[in-house]
Formats: sequence, C-alpha cells, structure tokens
Amino acid sequence: MDLYDIIKNRNTVYSFSSKLVKEETIIKALDAARLAPAAGGIHEYEFVVVSEQPKKDEISKLCLTPNINSAPFIIIVMCDPSKLNAAFDAEDTRTFCIENASLAIENILLYAAEQGLGSAWIATVQQDLVKKLLNIPNKYVIRGIIPIGYPLDVHTGAAQTSIPALKEMTHVESFNNKAV
Repeated sequence: MDLYDIIKNRNTVYSFSSKLVKEETIIKALDAARLAPAAGGIHEYEFVVVSEQPKKDEISKLCLTPNINSAPFIIIVMCDPSKLNAAFDAEDTRTFCIENASLAIENILLYAAEQGLGSAWIATVQQDLVKKLLNIPNKYVIRGIIPIGYPLDVHTGAAQTSIPALKEMTHVESFNNKAV
C-alpha cells in the first residue's frame, strides 16, 4: 500500500487484540517520530513507552479513554519547552512545542498504520497525574498518548465524521476563490 492509501485508510482505534506486537516495531515507530521535521531543528520531544498492565490501566483512566489499556504498548509523547527557549520567544516556544510533537505523533500513527497496527492520538489527559505515575519531571508537557496494537475489530475507533470535499476547503490565489 502506498503512503496516500495508508493516509486515506488509517483510522482511530481504541480497542486492541491480544496479538503480540514486536518490540522492534515500536522502536521503529519511535525512530520514525525522531525523524519528523522540527522548528529550528530542535527536537525537544521525548517518549515514554509503557507496557506494564497496571500502568496502562491507570493511563486509560487518567485520559478518560476506556479500553486503550488493551494495547500492548502506550507511547507518551511529551516536550520540554525549555529546549526551545534559547531560539524562540515564549509564544513561539509554546507553538513549536505543540507543532513539533504533532509532527512526531503523525509519523508514529502513519508508521503504525503501514505495519497494520491500530493507534489513536489521545490529547485529553490529566497531565499532573500521568507525570506522577511515570515520574515525568514537571517541566515536560504531555502532547499525546498513543496506544498501539492490532485492532480488536476494524470498527473500534471513533465514528468518522464527514470530511468535506477538497474543493470545499481549497482557495486558489486568494480566499473565497474556490478551486473547481
């Protein structure tokens, strides 16, 4: 399957089968994230990989997303904004911390889909409680919780909303000059 088909067919998965996921697959997903573009070439994001069941159970509760504890692995993507402070002002630091982590997360999601794995990007998280659970220093900001595994069922994710046609979203040369 080519990249466009992977993008077109990828969906969010919240329930996972017990089928084993090789550790090397998770390592490659993290390496794909590491290779994402980053503002100023500063890769301020880091990862915590969780596979212990009690921790996965607690993470599932803390991000209010039942069943993700069934994933063999949960990747926590976080950033250290202080690594951007020397290169950017405070507003840009906040923005780039989000954007850089988002690019890394997208690479994880796409690599997982290419491997036939399901995943989700969960941004609703009780930051302080997850940090405490995983011993993450306070200076970090959690940008995503990514469960990864083989889907329990093809339709375990969030309902897909209607995506507008490209011509409804695209303007040519100026706003309101819609593409045909």
